[in-house]
Amino acid sequence: MKSLLTLVVCAVGICAAQLAYWLPLRKQQNFRLRALLCFVVVAPVAQIMVWGNSGRMEVPLMLVVYAVYFAWSTVSTHLCTKLDWAGSAYCSVWTVLTSESVYELWRVLIWIAEACGMRRLPLYSTPMLLGQLAFTAVCGLVIRFTVARSMPEEGLYHIGPRQLSSAVLLGVMFVFQFFALQTSLRVGLRPTAVVAPSLLTQLYCLTLLYLQTELFKKSAMQKEMDALNLLYDRQRKQYQIARQNVQIINRKCHELKVQIADLRRLQPDEATAQSLDEAEQAARMYDANAATGNEVLDVVLTEKSLLCESQHIRLNCVADGTCLAAVEPGDLYALFSNLLDQAVDAAAQQHDDDRRMIDLLVCKRQGFAVVNVIGPMPAENPPDHGRRHGYELKVARRVVQKYNGTMSTEPRGELFGVKIVLPPPKTE
Repeated sequence: MKSLLTLVVCAVGICAAQLAYWLPLRKQQNFRLRALLCFVVVAPVAQIMVWGNSGRMEVPLMLVVYAVYFAWSTVSTHLCTKLDWAGSAYCSVWTVLTSESVYELWRVLIWIAEACGMRRLPLYSTPMLLGQLAFTAVCGLVIRFTVARSMPEEGLYHIGPRQLSSAVLLGVMFVFQFFALQTSLRVGLRPTAVVAPSLLTQLYCLTLLYLQTELFKKSAMQKEMDALNLLYDRQRKQYQIARQNVQIINRKCHELKVQIADLRRLQPDEATAQSLDEAEQAARMYDANAATGNEVLDVVLTEKSLLCESQHIRLNCVADGTCLAAVEPGDLYALFSNLLDQAVDAAAQQHDDDRRMIDLLVCKRQGFAVVNVIGPMPAENPPDHGRRHGYELKVARRVVQKYNGTMSTEPRGELFGVKIVLPPPKTE
């Protein structure tokens, strides 16, 4: 009975550590079934860990055991979550270190209780094992809502070779300290002589690993912020270029219409008249200048209309640009350019012509400017536009925040909506 309970405690410790780091992540379909199958396989892993911690294995064999534990944890993490292999390996380093830290912390509490004069119970007695089981569950919950919750970025780990190599090195150092602690206790050294240095070193490993995670996250955020600033500044400057291009197109289309009208006065034959009709239709299409009451919105809508036309995408637009008069021209151009670009990218990925459609609504409601953009749901893993899609929405969100507005994204089945509400200017 005690051996079975010991095995259950070890298995629960491993599963609790995995669940603590899995739950904040993006999960695969049928996550519960996948996790259950992985936890069924944990029984032999837990049995090997129990044998190893009992002192029946030498250090080289224990290294093999921990390598198997790490490999199993990496594979199960990859199967249950949407992490790549590097992210799964990084998550597994935390899983291994967490399960061992909880076990060591339980032993430390026992030693402290004995030092305070409490009655000593056998380590593998039923009351002690039940207490360890409850302690492990509580630690798993604490880790789930503290460390494990704050480390991922949008449910994923973006791990590079340097960060993964450093994490594995710190994990190996932690495990070697665990081996040293176990060996010292088996040869009869006093716990106080070995526990403090070993635990302090292991604490340093965990602290460095967490600081490494935060530093790499901060570095990635800084790079992303630099990219957003560059994109934002470029698009603000792009407005004047786009305005000039639209004016050139309108002027050329007007000249073309005049020339077509002159040719029609010559009473051409039927074939020539048909060609003139086609040319006039093309001129009308490119001369479809938006008229929203806001020059900046007219420019960006005209520009994106031509882009949609070239990719056979329908852009349905109902816009009252007068409600956006308080927004600076560069900001307004960047806002709508990014919103429509991400919608165009998503629509261009659709194979069904009926789904290659974008709806844009700009109106004023109770003094607030409201912008709604509805288009097809972007592909989950687009080949070229995944990061660009995120940048476009972040730039748009930055513009909205600059004017104290709110922006929300609303998945609607096969559609993806972006809703923006801008308050009236303070001068009103």
